[in-house]
Amino acid sequence: MLPDIYRGRLNALAIFSSAAFFGANLFIGLSMGIYWLSLPPTEFVAQFFPQFSRFLYTIMPLFLLMPLGVILSARFDWHIVPVRRNWVIALWLYLAISLITLFFHMPLNVRLAAAIGSPVGDTLDFYKAIALVGPVSEENAASIRSIWLLGHIPRVLITLAIPFYVLRALFARTAL
Repeated sequence: MLPDIYRGRLNALAIFSSAAFFGANLFIGLSMGIYWLSLPPTEFVAQFFPQFSRFLYTIMPLFLLMPLGVILSARFDWHIVPVRRNWVIALWLYLAISLITLFFHMPLNVRLAAAIGSPVGDTLDFYKAIALVGPVSEENAASIRSIWLLGHIPRVLITLAIPFYVLRALFARTAL
């Protein structure tokens, strides 16, 4: 009985954190993305990091809780091959989104932070070294905005796929 209580809680954590993380990414892409496109490029640079950093504090817990729910839920179902397959796919997708975050969006975010003189730009200097673009300037602000938003599209699609595979795992287990 006790493992079923934990299983239910962990499954709920996996579902809600992954679905909420998808919703947050969709919000960033649609609402904030449309707003940022309405701004002149230099105004986008001035507003991006202060706006995004406030929102980041709300989505970071979801990003960190999601693997906890998925990994621990997968542990309960590891012996059931069709169910395990869905959990593994969800974990691979989480790894993909983590790599996109670390090696694509974080360097761009740090570049944008440095452009407005934020101490984050200096603190996370490593990310500037691996950024796809050089320092943000008036000349490349529009391009950087486009690169950031286009790079966000796969992020939204991957974050949609994670709760899909979590639900598939849960339905595959109940179908047995």
